[in-house]
Amino acid sequence: MKQSGAVSDDVKRVEAHGCPMSTCGTPAGSPCRTGKGKVAIQYHTARFRLVPQLAKVLNVPTPAVRKPGSAWTELPRPASASIAPVGHIRLGCARASTARQSLDAQLDSLAKAGVTRIFLEKISTRATQRPELEAAVSPPERSAPPASPSPSSCTSTSGLAAASNSPCSPRG
Repeated sequence: MKQSGAVSDDVKRVEAHGCPMSTCGTPAGSPCRTGKGKVAIQYHTARFRLVPQLAKVLNVPTPAVRKPGSAWTELPRPASASIAPVGHIRLGCARASTARQSLDAQLDSLAKAGVTRIFLEKISTRATQRPELEAAVSPPERSAPPASPSPSSCTSTSGLAAASNSPCSPRG
């Protein structure tokens, strides 16, 4: 992709999606931002890979018209920003260490984040065998690969769980 002063079709496709990076969280219509509140010099990989045509590109530079390196401000959102991409799914995992702990607050947070498939668990953090988590994160048996990578969210009442080491059982 070549960089120019004008906004290219590729940049428009990237900016049609919000950035899934938790450190960025930029809404659709705006360039990615750095941790220091500046316009990033290139779009985050997790964001531009939401565009199938750019899935194999190594980087997508922010065009000069977006003023990379300057203070970040939100730009107007495109009219279609509220429409989720086809084939996109958000997975989430809520966990608690004991059966007496409630998952309600975590479930509310995941729903607010737009998670479409939630896996539940109530199991000790000492458990080493977690077959349900492996089943949840394993790709489903399909004839075609998924259209785009799926961001995941995980919350925990104990604060010790991470998406990569939490057993989950499906909900919904």
